[in-house]
This record gives sequence, structure tokens and C-alpha cells, in this order.
Amino acid sequence: MNQYDNKDFFDEYAKMPRSTDGLKSAGEWQQLQQLFPELNGKRVLDLGCGYGWHCAYAAKHGAKEVIGIDSSERMLSAARKRNPDSHVNYELCSLENYRYPCSKFDLVISNLALHYVEDLDSTYKMVWQTLVPGGIFLFNIEHPTFTAGVGQDWIYDKDGNPEHWPVDNYFYPGKRKTRFLGRDVTKQHHTLTQILMGLIHTGFQLEAVIEAEPPRDMLSIPGMKDELRRPMMLLVRARKSNVFDIC
Repeated sequence: MNQYDNKDFFDEYAKMPRSTDGLKSAGEWQQLQQLFPELNGKRVLDLGCGYGWHCAYAAKHGAKEVIGIDSSERMLSAARKRNPDSHVNYELCSLENYRYPCSKFDLVISNLALHYVEDLDSTYKMVWQTLVPGGIFLFNIEHPTFTAGVGQDWIYDKDGNPEHWPVDNYFYPGKRKTRFLGRDVTKQHHTLTQILMGLIHTGFQLEAVIEAEPPRDMLSIPGMKDELRRPMMLLVRARKSNVFDIC
């Protein structure tokens, strides 16, 4: 079962600011938004769409077709209620099992989902296949410094203040177990080399690589200033070279 289909876990996730208030409460959104290409008349695929915030954004900005896939039934149920749109279709499917039709989408986006994927290279190849020539792959993945964090948590002093962020086993990709919202969660650690060179080896051209920082107007939120002490998210925009397609 997808961990987000556990009722207790999902109920806790639903209380997070990015869950209740959407994109405006996501610390990375101001930087990610600037990486979106022109959406008017475009076809968009959202891998791991969650509540559908990015699907709704694409539709609002003129996308003629948006497909959001997610492997959580609870997430998709919430997406259909919170972000319905005649141009958006939500499908229950994992990233690994989606059909990826040949040369269909102008934009493939993925927000905070790829760090659950073990084989990034295979995913990159499927995204390449489904993009039109010149299409954009835009994603936000947990930063390797974060996924290599020991338990993905700070080392605290005797008063409970974060002293430093420990990193270990960086060059050993694979499973990382952590506690998130009171539940054991398994993620996949990938090095920076794997994330970026995997795209290049697939044939993508890197257009932007940004280590996300919270905006100044959010630094008053408890704990947000600590997000400037180590990167948590990595934003990447890559383009499929404008070549003849054979799928």
C-alpha cells in the first residue's frame, strides 16, 4: 500500500501548510515557478501529482491537456475535490508503470516524487520518450545532501536546538529510512552526479539547476531559517533536444 493511503499518515500530511494552502506555502515555489515554460496550448504530464496543485496551475495558464498521475488513491481523491478542471485528468498509476505515450507532452513535471524512485535512469528514458522534441522536463527532487542526512534530521544540543546536519554514506545510493509525520518512510538516495549526469546521458540538455532557498517573506515561519543551513530541494529544468523521434 502506498504510504499516503494510510489514513493516519495522510491525515497528518493534510495538516501541513503546503497541503492546506497550496503553492503559496511551498518554500520552493517562487523559484520553481520561474522555471515553467509557456503553457498556453501545451500538453502537460505531472508525475506524482499529489493534491494536483501543479496540474491546476498548468490548466489556469492555458494548458489544453493536463494528466496528473499518482499511486495514492487518497491523494487523487483529494486532487479531484480541490483542483478540478475540465482540462485536467487524474489517473491512479505509479511513475514506473505509466504507459508514457510517444512524443505526446510538451512539459513533464515532477514535484517531490523522484526521491521515491529507485531507477532514475529508466524514468529519464521514459520521460524522454513521452516528450515532444524540444519538450521540457522540470522537476523538484530532495537534495542529495538531504537524502544522505542521517535519519534526515539535525543533531541537536541539550536544549533541543539544531547544531548541525550530519551526512553519511553519500556515495552509496539506495534506500534511506526516515521518520516523517510519525511514520517510517523509505526514500531513495541519489548522488548529484547520478541526478544530473543521468539526464545528460539520456540526451537532455540542462537549462537550470537550482538549490531551493526559502524566500525572505517566509523566514519568520518557525524552523524556516534553518533551511538556509543546508539545501533540502534541488530544482532542475532540462530540454529534450530537438531531434527526429523514433519510438
